[in-house]
Amino acid sequence: MSFLDQPRYRLMQWAADLAALSLAWLLTLQIRFWLNPILATPLTMGELRELAPPLTAILVIWSLAAVWVRSRRGGSSIGVNLLNAAESVLIAGVVTVVVSFFYRELVADLSRGFVLMYVPVSFGMILLGRYAAMAAMFETESRWPSEERLAIVGRVGEAGRLVRDLLSEQMPVAGIIVPGAGVGAGDGAAMATPVLGTAASLGEIINREKLSRVIIASSGLEAEELAACEGVAHRMGVPVAHVIGRVSGGAARYRDVGAVRLLELHPPRFTRRQEMLKRAVDIMASSLLLLALAPLLALIWVLVRATSRGPALYKAPRVGKGGRYFTFLKFRSMYIDGVDRAKLAKTNEKSGHLFKIRNDPRITPLGAVLRRYSLDELPQLINVLRGDMSLIGPRPLPSADLQPDGMSRDFQLWSETRARVMPGITGLWQISGRSDLNFEQMVELDVEYVQTWSLAQDFKILLQTPLVVLTGRGAY
Repeated sequence: MSFLDQPRYRLMQWAADLAALSLAWLLTLQIRFWLNPILATPLTMGELRELAPPLTAILVIWSLAAVWVRSRRGGSSIGVNLLNAAESVLIAGVVTVVVSFFYRELVADLSRGFVLMYVPVSFGMILLGRYAAMAAMFETESRWPSEERLAIVGRVGEAGRLVRDLLSEQMPVAGIIVPGAGVGAGDGAAMATPVLGTAASLGEIINREKLSRVIIASSGLEAEELAACEGVAHRMGVPVAHVIGRVSGGAARYRDVGAVRLLELHPPRFTRRQEMLKRAVDIMASSLLLLALAPLLALIWVLVRATSRGPALYKAPRVGKGGRYFTFLKFRSMYIDGVDRAKLAKTNEKSGHLFKIRNDPRITPLGAVLRRYSLDELPQLINVLRGDMSLIGPRPLPSADLQPDGMSRDFQLWSETRARVMPGITGLWQISGRSDLNFEQMVELDVEYVQTWSLAQDFKILLQTPLVVLTGRGAY
């Protein structure tokens, strides 16, 4: 059963929707004030209390509309889920306009124009709310149960990296089970992970350690030993997982050919519906963020102009989806008469095609603050709204980095892989270390994002980004 069908998720989604509708109500009132500051005055607490009844009426109308829409359209995919949300908001908006026409006392002095403005804003907020609810649920579902107890079958050296990865994800690793005989418990001391015994005594170890899962990560097991381990574990009701290494490709499917099982890796395909859904989220989210952050954007604009000579915005050509060029926007964080990049090449602290200096003399004091908290990237919300970029995706490359004369074959393949998706404001780079990563790590993360793309992964990246930005980790 998909987590979208689970009662716990439906309750979480309902709560997120009600919160989104309430926030959309306040945001619409604020937008009204921004659009007409003369006629619209800031709300007082007394006026907010007066607006509580119409907001309650809208929440009730929307809840009834949502129940009715879900009863008419089955399915639990993400696309159907968001389509239901759109239809519910539209129906609730129409009903509210009708109610406001016949029952003015119910909605006080609320204009129908306000309600018409509220409909798209509320839909955008519901999209973001469900985005967050899905991400939170996906994160919960993807965690290993706290009562799990794992053991890894493999040589200490082979299993070491997997143990570190599992422990970094707070997964309960009991220890390592090694192939062969004559291995002592001290062999795992170097990595602070005990060696539980040998594969020949797997059954005894499962009972003694109360293991709930066995992970086979060894190339040293013969076919007979491997079959024996699987047989023992399965007879004891313990599932067995195999480490297949780092693989490229999109969806993985098993295919049985006689007595042999093949793992097929299919190249990732982005359906038209997935692209439309991702684009819809980008438009709604970027529009709402631009409206909500308008005062901050104006303040940064003024500060950049006031603290150093030059324009507030930095514009540069970047390479987008399909190799198409676009004008990339960000707040200027450097002096316009700064030292030429070529003269600083010897101080470059990054490998490959990256150019990063921790204490770059070209950066203004204000620019250092903007970069630390990624505030200089906020104008890229305009790029997202235009369709040049997405909220989530690999960072766009400077056009100078894609000159054929300066590209290795590997870099060219990496660039072609990146060009299959829209570049983004944030992505796996940003939540995995930002500028602390080396060029090779960034390449791996870009390829991983493209080859494993899903809406769920985008949800997860979007949720993790604010914490990374607020801590300023890896930013310079």
